[in-house]
Amino acid sequence: MKKKIFVMSKVPFRGIIKTRLSKEIGFTKSKRLTINNLEKIKKIFLSKKSEYFLYWYLTPFHKFRTFSFSISKFCLPQSKGNLGEKMWNLASKNSSPFLIIGSDIPNINLNSISYAFKKLKTNDIVLGPTYDGGFWLIGFSCKRKIIFPFKNVKWSSKNTLTDLTTNLKYYSIKHAFTKKLRDIDNKADYCQNIKD
Repeated sequence: MKKKIFVMSKVPFRGIIKTRLSKEIGFTKSKRLTINNLEKIKKIFLSKKSEYFLYWYLTPFHKFRTFSFSISKFCLPQSKGNLGEKMWNLASKNSSPFLIIGSDIPNINLNSISYAFKKLKTNDIVLGPTYDGGFWLIGFSCKRKIIFPFKNVKWSSKNTLTDLTTNLKYYSIKHAFTKKLRDIDNKADYCQNIKD
């Protein structure tokens, strides 16, 4: 059975994609960053299409084109609600292990993805930490029913991952971590990524 990956992203349209970053570095650079990341994700999993099945989990639900391909197949509209509710919507509809990844992770790599799936064999949830206190990846094993883990999580804050892991421990949801990577939310992240 193919392993499922859901790429969670806003479409790269003006006023929608990376609004905070666009204000700081300009929409053109912000759009280019997102499209480059989507291209990289596509390329990574295209070479492993016999092993992975890639879905695009988008808002708004709209066809768009990157530099070399159109995103029109295997698309799902994001559900209503906050970030946690949108991710939980996928968890409620899947019965086999899957990962959700962000579209703003320039250094995403297959080793981190493979390791995450490996960790799901013995855990309910796997997380990929970011340097700003959030997470770039979350995976669900779907082996047993778990309680909604995102209650009172402060999104887009330095405490996001801490809030979530506190909930996981409280509800006895077994979890593990894959490699820490940088996500690009602001100009400082953008500049640091160039240095990296």
